[in-house]
Amino acid sequence: MNGPAAHVAPPVAPSPLRAVVDLLASMKLTIVLLLAFGVLTFAGTLAQQHQGLFVVQRDYFESFWVVWDTQMPLPLGRDLTLKVPLLGGYSILLALFVNLVVGGVVRHRWNWRNAGILVAHLGIGLLLVAGWVKLHYSYAGHVALYEGKSTRTMVSFHDFELALLRRDGDRVVERTVPATAFEVAARAPRSVTLDAPDLPFQVVVSGWLENCRPQQKGPMFATDMPVVEDGQGAWFLQSVPPEKERERNTAGCYVTVIEKVGRKEHKAVLHGLDLRPFAEERSPFRFEVEGTTWGLDLRRVVWDLPFAVRLDRFEKSDHPGTMMARDFSSWVTVFDGAAEGRPVHIYMNHPLRSHEHVFFQTNWGPQPGSSMKGPPWWSVFEVAKNPSDAWPKYASYVILLGLLVHFIAKLIRFLNSSTRRATLPEMS
Repeated sequence: MNGPAAHVAPPVAPSPLRAVVDLLASMKLTIVLLLAFGVLTFAGTLAQQHQGLFVVQRDYFESFWVVWDTQMPLPLGRDLTLKVPLLGGYSILLALFVNLVVGGVVRHRWNWRNAGILVAHLGIGLLLVAGWVKLHYSYAGHVALYEGKSTRTMVSFHDFELALLRRDGDRVVERTVPATAFEVAARAPRSVTLDAPDLPFQVVVSGWLENCRPQQKGPMFATDMPVVEDGQGAWFLQSVPPEKERERNTAGCYVTVIEKVGRKEHKAVLHGLDLRPFAEERSPFRFEVEGTTWGLDLRRVVWDLPFAVRLDRFEKSDHPGTMMARDFSSWVTVFDGAAEGRPVHIYMNHPLRSHEHVFFQTNWGPQPGSSMKGPPWWSVFEVAKNPSDAWPKYASYVILLGLLVHFIAKLIRFLNSSTRRATLPEMS
């Protein structure tokens, strides 16, 4: 006779919070995110055929989402245009970081057997944090110097700014506005008005162009662009199609300075062409208001360096029988507190590091085929300030330590189990 049936409690559904934690810690989510990052990398690589590296990096890998505009070839010579929405690199890496912390650290069993895995997860997390710090708190530019010349500034590759200048005794006081504030002025007839209570004038920016060339207006041709006259003639900005590599673009705009008292106007054409290393000094648009001389300059963003760098010597060697450089390097002196400075040799994979700034040897001039012949030579350095510059190295050490600890722990358990099997008594 069978006894009474045992009562089986119905399964308890997990709480919403537990379900969210399980999802964030899921290995399936990790696989999906890695696949999404692979698709994004594939799409970004193809997009570089039509867009520059800077634009692709900004739109695909530094954004929350992006629309991949691609074409699929069809029979009869036709193409089908597809617009595919994709998660951006920012979203994917942020989700991977959460998945790593929740699944690899919070929910992982904390015991000595898993110590190596936990340490490795912390190293990967540090690597992702280093990328986030670099994105938000770093900037990059370049320095170009002739032999014997020195500088305390670096210049941006891509970004422009409008600088308002005023001489105050022996120094020049500057106010700057980033060019992103003028993007709306690229669509006529819109303009941007810059005003401050302590200034005796307003500045109206219009006709913003991402890439252009200043042209002198002659009597034999017409133009749809505004024409501004100065003491040297009449000038306008000729629009040029933007280059795929953004650092080759030179922005321009029209400015109108309107005095607050009397409403007198001063008009000018500004062009952001940078002539370094040939000319360090710039010639801003000068105007006088209430007895004070002011200047307006459209230029690439300039950052001050916490030290001075002087190029002492540049050397290069060519491949035999060619004019193609095989190797080139620079000897510089860094003035970062020492009275006489310290000499540094900069060459491939051996940059200068000082005060969170890194100088890489990246180019030189004059190049073969140009109208100029060296010497004198000039050297070009890519300069980057990144507070997390050394973090990836430290993260790699942490990951290596974690994997090493995990391997040793596994090896010890394997050897112990093998020893126990060898010492078991034989059954008769």
